[in-house]
Amino acid sequence: MGKIDLVIESYYQNADLIGTCVESLSSEYFTDQQCFQIKLSVYEAVTNCIKHSYKGSSEHKVYVSYQIETDKIIVDIADNGIAMDPQLLQDTSSYFEVDLENPQEGGMGLKIIKLSMDEISYHTKNDMNHFTLVKYIK
Repeated sequence: MGKIDLVIESYYQNADLIGTCVESLSSEYFTDQQCFQIKLSVYEAVTNCIKHSYKGSSEHKVYVSYQIETDKIIVDIADNGIAMDPQLLQDTSSYFEVDLENPQEGGMGLKIIKLSMDEISYHTKNDMNHFTLVKYIK
């Protein structure tokens, strides 16, 4: 039905900007709560890209593609940095466990994404890493 491609510099502040854009684009198809979940998921994915793939460097680009189909939206976040181990998506449970005695850093963003989106996938193609998020329109 429609597709929008956005490109940002890899500054952390731009993750919120992209999240807000995606939330606004989704507002016609989803409830406020669902839009917030989509925004948070995109924010987490872009932040992870900057933090892990680009090691926090602001000298790179993050590519975000937002596609609306008849029954779903697809958000693809792409970078050309260090690839993520796809096993991380398999190892991340889809529920929250918080060990207050031994808190662990990392993985919370992936849990948020898994809880909020209907499908997630990750692959590398032509030296670009793609983290794809899908939410069905119900």
